[in-house]
Amino acid sequence: MKNEKVITELSNLQAAIDDKNNDINQLVWRLKDGRNVRLMDMNQQELQRAYFHTTDMLYNHNRFQPGKLEMKKNLKILIADCNAELFLRYIIHECDVDMLKTGLQVADYIRNQKSSNNLNGDDSVTKVFGNVPKEYETVTLDQLMKACFDKLEVVNRKMMSDNFIISQGIWLTEEEKKELTEYNNNKLRPWLDVIKERLFLDNVKLRVNPNGFSYNEFRCLMFLNPISKISELPSTTLKLLRDKVFILLDADTDYHIEKWKNLKRNIERVSEYKGFELKEKEY
Repeated sequence: MKNEKVITELSNLQAAIDDKNNDINQLVWRLKDGRNVRLMDMNQQELQRAYFHTTDMLYNHNRFQPGKLEMKKNLKILIADCNAELFLRYIIHECDVDMLKTGLQVADYIRNQKSSNNLNGDDSVTKVFGNVPKEYETVTLDQLMKACFDKLEVVNRKMMSDNFIISQGIWLTEEEKKELTEYNNNKLRPWLDVIKERLFLDNVKLRVNPNGFSYNEFRCLMFLNPISKISELPSTTLKLLRDKVFILLDADTDYHIEKWKNLKRNIERVSEYKGFELKEKEY
């Protein structure tokens, strides 16, 4: 009987929470100055402006300010392009094949193999090269050709905001702990204070996180050029982006997609309730 009472109380509590979440009068929009305003208090022009902003944040195709759905597509391309560049370097520098020591030689070899074996650009590099390491099996011949001619995508540092990088936290390797060891009046200085000083991060709150970036990874990302060609980045940076950063960004992007979709739905609900017709933007 007691268990039934607890279950009933929990059900009532959940119902109350759901009612509050679904209450149209509780829906808010955050202004640029950080203040929240109820959607029900906004006029048609304000709702339309907010609606355009939500759709921009989701669907914008601008190359350097893409919407979140476009950004998700771009991340998949960037992961594939980093992998293609790394595979090209593997062929040239790690495979002992004299005839494959430049991008042009690799491109010529691919062309010959495609012609001889009736292959197309979507085929895996495993159709042309033997004993391909597991991580490169998804690279296509077209992607490798793009790497040969330095036509891969660029990495836009704006994708990785300072807040995003800092929010991941830092976890020092044993070697980094030694590197960052400093004393003040014979007293060991906190590692995070040393990091902030070395990276010029005044008034920034750093946190320790076992799943965060190492100091070297963190420094690499903070000082990454605003626009970087994949071919010009060190292999360690490409692996960091491919194996960690872009995957974290993908998950972060999923969160923001749901956030903007919910805001879009809320504006639509309020506009319908108030009898306002929203204009749609084409992308």
